[in-house]
Amino acid sequence: MKVLNISPIREEELKEACPELYFTTMESRNVTQDVIDSVDVVIGNPSTKWNLKHLKAILLCSAGSDQYVQEGLLSLDTILTNASGTYGKAIAEHIIAMMLTINKNFIGYIRNQNNHQWQMINGGKEIYHSTVVIVGLGDLGYETAKRLKAFDCHIIGVKRRKSEPLKYVDEIVTTDYINEVLPKADFVILTLPQNKSTYHIMNEERLRLMKKDSVLINVGRGSAIDTTGLKKVLDEGYFYGVGLDVVEEEPLDKNDSLWDYPNVFITPHISGGFAWNSCKEYFKNLTIRNLHHLINNEPLENIVDKDTGYRQNVILK
Repeated sequence: MKVLNISPIREEELKEACPELYFTTMESRNVTQDVIDSVDVVIGNPSTKWNLKHLKAILLCSAGSDQYVQEGLLSLDTILTNASGTYGKAIAEHIIAMMLTINKNFIGYIRNQNNHQWQMINGGKEIYHSTVVIVGLGDLGYETAKRLKAFDCHIIGVKRRKSEPLKYVDEIVTTDYINEVLPKADFVILTLPQNKSTYHIMNEERLRLMKKDSVLINVGRGSAIDTTGLKKVLDEGYFYGVGLDVVEEEPLDKNDSLWDYPNVFITPHISGGFAWNSCKEYFKNLTIRNLHHLINNEPLENIVDKDTGYRQNVILK
């Protein structure tokens, strides 16, 4: 079986773990249709401009898979897996860093330090005993809930479907009830993938349901928030703070007015990724396990349901 590796995993590690496979490693920008045609499996995210229908499997290095579940792109026999589980720990840390940065006025204090000013900033918020609504209870949302319980938060999780109770989560509701829980939240954290059901899930109407002094954080996909609606409510004095690691149009244009809101904290889609050791190690081990599953004709982990774009059979611990 021939494998094309366009992921950050080193070829030497793959060869050592799976000596019976034939590996070709290259940067994705150098891939051609001839290269795709010569392999059975791709590790990483191949361009959707190539004909991928003959592939036995694609092992994505992203948690999102929306562009690969488009009708007609893959054959029914192509196994598609995602990297869910890879980024949760790193992104959960980023979420908490954003919460603390906003709540404790660190942006203002950094400005003061740059100006050599010893000056107190009035106000601030505590995470302790807050009500946190996490929209999306996959790996990212669950790892965040786990860490926020150390702050004695009341966690309300919003999911697509009903589920059994989860450790670290105090209440679980389906998205049908999101309008009922948003007004309760001191923090709303979005950890959603991009698909039809999540597009602009936080529209202007829902943003207005939140408390005016609450905090909104988005680390999933920028399309979850209606940017025009967000700017409208910000102009009306909503939100103690907004933390955005993702926006609708990336990179965010340097002239976009989002940059200019003093209560908006923006990072350039860096909360997860292979700069973090936890992500590199998890994805490498997940990939090696799935290659072994392929060799042994076993079911793979993190198989993506091509109808929904979500991975199947998620078990959170």
